[in-house]
Amino acid sequence: MSTRLGIELVLEPAFTARAYRTRNIVCGQYGSWAAEMHMLRMGVVGYFECSDAAVGNLTQGAERVAAESSKRSPRFSIKCHGVATDKYGNGADSNSIYLDFDQSDSNHPLITLRRDALRMVDELSGATMPAASDYRHKINLIEHADLASAVMDDALDFARGVAIDVGVPAVASAWRLVLLRYHSESAGDDWSNGSWASDISWEYLSSFVL
Repeated sequence: MSTRLGIELVLEPAFTARAYRTRNIVCGQYGSWAAEMHMLRMGVVGYFECSDAAVGNLTQGAERVAAESSKRSPRFSIKCHGVATDKYGNGADSNSIYLDFDQSDSNHPLITLRRDALRMVDELSGATMPAASDYRHKINLIEHADLASAVMDDALDFARGVAIDVGVPAVASAWRLVLLRYHSESAGDDWSNGSWASDISWEYLSSFVL
């Protein structure tokens, strides 16, 4: 069994409920389940290795990062730019459709939160930083979809329509910083290209107020 840790951002329940419904409809319509294998969250530091002996220090570090963020900007707001798409990694199965929270302001509380979390993991003895990759603040609606290009275009239009109909808000508030442990038999040593999608499971380790 392959195991990784993840530091994730959970948005306020009112936003999460509408985003979750949107994701459920879109995944069901296109038979693409990778995104639904996860809780509804925005990745902060994803799929990194951490020894069992270091998990206690990791938990303390995540708690400190959350407390500092809460002190600076309690329950900070994040603008949602709507539904977007891109490709990351290689191959057709890297297709994704997501709610876009990209930030251009380097001083935005979301950027600062991630920067602090990355620094904490990097400095933690017993933890290994995840492989470098293109990063975007987002919540996936479809992830690693094995769909033809024309079908992805259709799925993007469909997802935009669903998000409007469900009423996904244009602004969300940060709610919790959570620490999760992920397990996958199929991922092996490479978690970068969706190899986990067939059998991933996860468990809460800690949750901290933002």
